[in-house]
Amino acid sequence: MDLSTIFLIFIYVFNIMSVLKLIFIKRSDTRVIFAWLLVFFFLPYIGFIFYFLIGSKYKMRIMSKKYGMGEIEEKYNKVLEKHIHNIDTDKIQFREVETKKYRDLITMNSKNIMCYFTQNNEVELLLNAKETFSMVFEDIKNAKISIEVMYYIFKAKDKIGKKFISLLEEKASQGVKVTLIYDGIGSLHTHMSDFKELKKAGGHVYRFLPSIIKSLLLVNYRLHRKIVILDGKIAHTGGINVGDEYFGLKKINKPWRDTTIRLTGYSVLSFQTRFWSDLVFLQNQSFRKINRAKLKFDERLLKSFYDPIEEGNIGVQILSSGPSSRNDSIKDSYVKMITTAKKYLYIQTPYFIPDKTILDALRMAAAGGVDVRIMLPGIPDKKPIYAVSLLNVAKLLKYGVKVYLHSGFLHAKTLVIDDHVSTVGTANIDIRSFSLNYEINAFVYNNEFAIKCRDTFLNDIKDCMIFDIETYSKRGLWKKIYESVWRFITPIA
Repeated sequence: MDLSTIFLIFIYVFNIMSVLKLIFIKRSDTRVIFAWLLVFFFLPYIGFIFYFLIGSKYKMRIMSKKYGMGEIEEKYNKVLEKHIHNIDTDKIQFREVETKKYRDLITMNSKNIMCYFTQNNEVELLLNAKETFSMVFEDIKNAKISIEVMYYIFKAKDKIGKKFISLLEEKASQGVKVTLIYDGIGSLHTHMSDFKELKKAGGHVYRFLPSIIKSLLLVNYRLHRKIVILDGKIAHTGGINVGDEYFGLKKINKPWRDTTIRLTGYSVLSFQTRFWSDLVFLQNQSFRKINRAKLKFDERLLKSFYDPIEEGNIGVQILSSGPSSRNDSIKDSYVKMITTAKKYLYIQTPYFIPDKTILDALRMAAAGGVDVRIMLPGIPDKKPIYAVSLLNVAKLLKYGVKVYLHSGFLHAKTLVIDDHVSTVGTANIDIRSFSLNYEINAFVYNNEFAIKCRDTFLNDIKDCMIFDIETYSKRGLWKKIYESVWRFITPIA
């Protein structure tokens, strides 16, 4: 037996092992399994390489364990166990009577991702890039101690990117501790040299992931979070990245409609914890001695949980998820919101590639009399994903789900139910956000804020056209074939 034959047998065995793992160990969604089986069938000798690069989350879990804040998180979890027990045993006094109805959602979130439920917050809804960056820049100017920034896309050469960096340079030169993290693939045309002056001024900049080799090997797992934290007292998150297109300056995406939120109160500590965890994960890959970065935050992190910041009266939970998470926590929360809704459920998302669980939950909610409405962009930025999104919502129309297409590019990621529970964050309704990307969402329990989200949705309908099955069914044969092909690819794309 010659060497080439042995090599082909070796590769084929790895393909078989990958298939067995996918079916019997990983037990993924059936659509994901079928998509990968097609890859293995049509690419029999290199399919496992694709699976290793973009399909398996095991290597991310190993890296998280090796480079993460394991010991600190264990201590944090012990503190949180008492908090969860108090929710379970009705020892927490809800500031809004209505919130008590959603105790099961709060408890599930707390256990699923070990996150705090806090009630002393203020949350402000921001509906476009102009509002968002005006507020972010004002908060940065007023920062005295620390500025922590994390974006999936940070276009350093854009007008808004240059302004952002200039402001950070100014604050760093004043002695404020500035830390910036950006995703290396999302910010493909941004380089460390773009932050040369910021680093000279004393700022710290990190790319996810630090190693180019790791970025290529782990290309499918992206840091999709958008977070800005000021002095540990103010946090911003939502759908907006740092780029001129978010102002609707590009004709192809004009007008651009997006949503972010500004939070103050004890919930900011959850953002702080998430940022520190991600920072330590990156620092430990840069430092020669593992755990050097962990020790830096141990005392500071634990102390923060016993030093609440009183700001308002809004209940908030901050949920984060990623390929290293035990559960798809944000997806689970979306499903719980859908199944909990009694009157209405309004969804805004740029992409709609859900799994069967979410599709079934939406179908049953609408069939049960809930007013289910979904708003998508009328202008796509990724045509294959958009085609499959329309295919998916079309399936729901016959059950009474109302679908709207915004006149521009809708990039907001929001859900709101029954005038009390809402969520705003970075997670789209697609398999990538639920399982492959690192995401973060704020779940808000408050009548006034939920009504603002509801009214925003209803106001956006004025800029929409109704998506109906009659119009959709008239599409041509090639369009249907195009959709069908991409329907099999999107679960792993």
